[in-house]
Amino acid sequence: MFCRRELSLSTITILLVLGSLDCSRGRKRAVERLAIVPFENLSSDSNLKWAGRAVASALVYDLAASPDLYAQLVDSSSGAYTLRASEMLEGYFSEQSGQLVMVATLESLGKTKTIASYELSGPAAEGALPLLNQLAKRLSPAARPFGTRRLGAFRGYGSVLAGADSEAMVHGLEAATAADPHFAMAYLVWARLLGAEGQREQSAKILQVARAANPDAIDAAEIDYVAASVSGDVEGRAKALEALTRWSPANANWFRELSGLKLTQRRFQEAAQNYEAAARLAPEDAELWNQLGYAYAFEQDLASANRALEHYEQMLGPANSNALDSLGEVNFFLGDFSEAGKYFLEAEEKNGVRRGEELMKAAESRLMAGDLGGADALFQKYLALAQRGQRQAAGLEQAQWEFLTGRRKAGIARLEQLIPSLEADQQALAYCQLSIWKLETGAAAEGAELARKAEGTARSPRTRNLSAVCKAIAGAPGVAAGSGIANAYALLFARKYAEAVGPLEAMYRETNPAADGQIRTLAAWADVGAGRIAEARKLVQLYPLPLSSGDPIFASLIFPRFLYLRGVVLENEGKRSKAKQSYELYLKYAGDVPDVFGEEAKARRGLGTGG
Repeated sequence: MFCRRELSLSTITILLVLGSLDCSRGRKRAVERLAIVPFENLSSDSNLKWAGRAVASALVYDLAASPDLYAQLVDSSSGAYTLRASEMLEGYFSEQSGQLVMVATLESLGKTKTIASYELSGPAAEGALPLLNQLAKRLSPAARPFGTRRLGAFRGYGSVLAGADSEAMVHGLEAATAADPHFAMAYLVWARLLGAEGQREQSAKILQVARAANPDAIDAAEIDYVAASVSGDVEGRAKALEALTRWSPANANWFRELSGLKLTQRRFQEAAQNYEAAARLAPEDAELWNQLGYAYAFEQDLASANRALEHYEQMLGPANSNALDSLGEVNFFLGDFSEAGKYFLEAEEKNGVRRGEELMKAAESRLMAGDLGGADALFQKYLALAQRGQRQAAGLEQAQWEFLTGRRKAGIARLEQLIPSLEADQQALAYCQLSIWKLETGAAAEGAELARKAEGTARSPRTRNLSAVCKAIAGAPGVAAGSGIANAYALLFARKYAEAVGPLEAMYRETNPAADGQIRTLAAWADVGAGRIAEARKLVQLYPLPLSSGDPIFASLIFPRFLYLRGVVLENEGKRSKAKQSYELYLKYAGDVPDVFGEEAKARRGLGTGG
């Protein structure tokens, strides 16, 4: 199962230092992860309480450019262990005879021993900034100086770290930037705060000021990143993230986010490369290996996908089934249905909560291997689990399975018999499903009437929306129906394939690649129908899980049609043997009631068996 993480801006710590939450255990890292604890104030000046956290945060800032040390701010020494950092820095500062003394200890957490101790001192009037900059240089020669040299600006910045309300934080940032108008980091924090509160225009204005403050390369890239995030500029965000991975190369978070962005842009090779980099920096972050496996699968590199996911499985341990599910999915996507089914069954056996999702996927794997009997047996096991929760829903699923696997008359009859026993929303779903099936098989008037019944019985927002889509498809084919997906379906049913290409392509680009099977097949359908065979090629490289990618109500529009579309593409490429296999499997499940689109006759002609 593919999971996607989003970076949160919900805390001021993340707003300031983008602290990582990744874990580590066992493997040697490409970088050391350093947890920095707020320094203690041992001076007699109680007004310096703000400085302890500010010193630690400033050290994190200074060390951002290090290629082999990733610093993180933590609240306490226990926080360092929670984050599973490899090293921890603790310290204090005190005042002695007009001198400010800073003492710090660097400890290896794995070996529980002190690596180094540091003592620095300077005029108290100059504050902690010169000392912490010196300490950062000792920790890493690549360290940069903090973003301001002015004590008043540093004090304003430090007051923000106390985690006060937003008004107090803005006041502190105003004080910091007033004391040093070239303090780019303070502007950046301010812009992030405004952006997180939805004040986009104000955030953009502050970012303009930040750009004029002569920021260094890292701050400049972060300014570009925040600006692009606030404005929704995906390409700008990608460009900024690429710069951040260059200038702050030890931060796995930048690589992780860039990978996710490349994935949504369907630049799968680049996504895999960046996930690889993130995994080198945070090798014990298990989810990175899961995401890496999917990136390789989307790039159609099954061997690399399996290697990444096998490592993911080792990390999760024997009790967790998610890696097996992921292995099943990537093998299914790339056409190894035997291996996919094996992994799904192993995942189901290991899964402590027997919900049956893996049994359904295993049944779909058998289906794609041409083993209808084996698929039916697994589906019945799945259905037995589903019936424990809701027998009526299981009846709808049984009918959908029958229609999908070619037993269309039986599926339609089962659903018609089931409807009187269903409550309102379930009835609406059943009417919608029957409406789609009737339209597919040429009973347009019945389809339209069923869609109207669905609209009349729907109660929940989901079923009302679904009923509206079904009514639009049945009642006004080819005419704009008020929603993108409804209009796209209507265009397909009206055989206006060229007109459907644009909206379906747009929806496909906006869909997560891990869950795009349904919309991707519909887009391929439009392309093939419009004679755009070359454009359809990229859409039929990965097999969709028919009942596990998109709304099951529309599953009959993509299966077994996907097999026909793939056959057309393969035939166009001159791969006659593979095209024949795809056409034959398509016809195996095409059904006992022909549809209105004429694809069965075309498949037979492709096989040389006539219309």
